Amino acid sequence: MVKVAYILLIALFVSCQQSDTGYKLNGELTGAEDGTKIALVPYAMYDIKPEAETIIESGEFSFNGEVPEPREYYLVLGNKEDYYRIMIENASIKVKGKVVKRPGRDGVSETSGFSEIEVTGSKSNDYLYSQLAVRDELDKTYQALHKDFADVQALLAKASASKNQAVIDSVMSLPRYLEFREADKKFIATVEQRFNYVFDANKETYWGPLMMLNLYSYLTPDARPTFEGMSEEARESYYGKMVAEGLYPANRTGEKVPDFTTTDASGKEVSLDDLIKDKKIILIDFWASWCAPCRKELPNVKANYEKYAAKGFEVIGLSIDTNPKAWEKAVTDENLEWPNFNDLDISALYKVKSVPTTYLIDNKGQLIAEDVRGEELGKKLEELLGN
Repeated sequence: MVKVAYILLIALFVSCQQSDTGYKLNGELTGAEDGTKIALVPYAMYDIKPEAETIIESGEFSFNGEVPEPREYYLVLGNKEDYYRIMIENASIKVKGKVVKRPGRDGVSETSGFSEIEVTGSKSNDYLYSQLAVRDELDKTYQALHKDFADVQALLAKASASKNQAVIDSVMSLPRYLEFREADKKFIATVEQRFNYVFDANKETYWGPLMMLNLYSYLTPDARPTFEGMSEEARESYYGKMVAEGLYPANRTGEKVPDFTTTDASGKEVSLDDLIKDKKIILIDFWASWCAPCRKELPNVKANYEKYAAKGFEVIGLSIDTNPKAWEKAVTDENLEWPNFNDLDISALYKVKSVPTTYLIDNKGQLIAEDVRGEELGKKLEELLGN
């Protein structure tokens, strides 16, 4: 009994020591300019605020904190120019690598990115990347597959550009194209098989749902049997609850959407209540200048705005652009007449996972419908506001 008590005392001491110590993350990044921002952002299925931020000085940075268990984070460089997945645990962790220049987007000619990153001191990080190796292997297989069938893909692209259905059908009936389709089906089956192997190997702990979040591009009802086959511990874990939220979304119709306060072009603060108080039906539209589906939908939104604005219809555009100039140019180019804002905090508040995302609400802020676009938007507005 004395021995058992001693062991328990040691375990308690170690536990308290780990809690007091937390994690210490020290980084060395050659090529990084002094004053470059770097942030530690918890993994989530939507934009979320950094847990900690600092700047790189003489190629070095550091973060200190504590986690209840190993958790996945992103190291985010600059103004979301690049990110690196990292598992944080209560230990001394070191990150070494480079910051290099790369071609930019969103109207930016050049951007910075991570290169040759190495992480030591986090066993959970080693395990994360050992499991993610399957994705890298499959990426190589996919690239090789499309290289082998580049000829028939080029033919199909040319046929599609002609918009001649007879030409398209002729290409799709070629033996070479049918061979490509069969190879592509086999690849998809291989992906499913390899992913399921990883999920099954990790189904007893939080690693199971965490790998679902990392390996799936997005969660669909088809993934429910995989999740339901995991242990109760896995399903009830921090990441298990995150997966459940994606697989079994709640119907929030009738609920009040989150209020927010932002700043307009003149620097004046405005709230959601300010924007909707004199309106009847409001479309909150999360979009980005670089998002092709968003830009494609704008003519439809404009047509409905012209038709129903006089009857109390309003649109609130909320851009997730990291480059304000690209957003401003898009607003001008598209001639958007409704209130527009570029505020990433609001997308985090609304847990926006991708764009376009829309919410149709009433003037009390209550949700009427989500993601109504195209003809569906016109029909809904006619139902609510009349023809």
